[in-house]
Amino acid sequence: MGTDQDDQLERRRDELRRIVYGQPGEPSPEVAAELAALEEELAVRPPDDAGSDHAGAEAAAANDAGADDADDDEGSVPPDGSAASDGPAPSPRRRRVAWVLGGTLAVLVAIAVAFAVLAPARDALSPKRGLGVFEREQTEVELDRANQVATGVGLESEEDVATLRSLGRAFGYDFWVWRNDERVCLLSQRQYFFEWVETCASIEVFGRYGLTRLIAADDIRDGARPRRIGPGDVVVITWGPDSTDVEWVVEP
Repeated sequence: MGTDQDDQLERRRDELRRIVYGQPGEPSPEVAAELAALEEELAVRPPDDAGSDHAGAEAAAANDAGADDADDDEGSVPPDGSAASDGPAPSPRRRRVAWVLGGTLAVLVAIAVAFAVLAPARDALSPKRGLGVFEREQTEVELDRANQVATGVGLESEEDVATLRSLGRAFGYDFWVWRNDERVCLLSQRQYFFEWVETCASIEVFGRYGLTRLIAADDIRDGARPRRIGPGDVVVITWGPDSTDVEWVVEP
């Protein structure tokens, strides 16, 4: 290793010297330029490593080219001469595949952890559906208005008042609900001192059909009535087991 016979650069230099100095006539500029470049490159290389660098490059190339066939290679022997106990060292390609698989697995684990953490938070922040609205605590607004609403609909039991929940506002009407063990009720009031209207059903009936409130177009003030609702139309307000708030359709 490192001899002139094994060093292709030196062999090429010798061939070029024979062409330039051993043949009659003027050598081509390309040959002369290649010889000058080779001599300059060889001149700056350490004498002991003149052939080792190129041999090392050939060995690295051969190692990469035969990476797929390295399964049957014997493992390297430690300096003390004992047999290697861990088997053959993994090839560069296998190391790259293992690295990619490890990174992919880490990403999948991170995604799974994110879902595990975010799913409960998402469920907690999502609006409750149907009777699930009674599972959350009353908001500050509900606490402030609960007694007023209870007085308007005639609720006297503290347990019933504690179940009052707001479903928001639509078409200038406020919508609330309350329940007990036997029934659930949808409450609606047109704003500005109108009477409360109560629509109730058993828990079983609600689970099948929900609750409905019909509002005539004439009972919707102008500022709260969309243009597409005509004078003879009826707005059908519903709240069912899958509703997050009141839903509505317009019937002629």
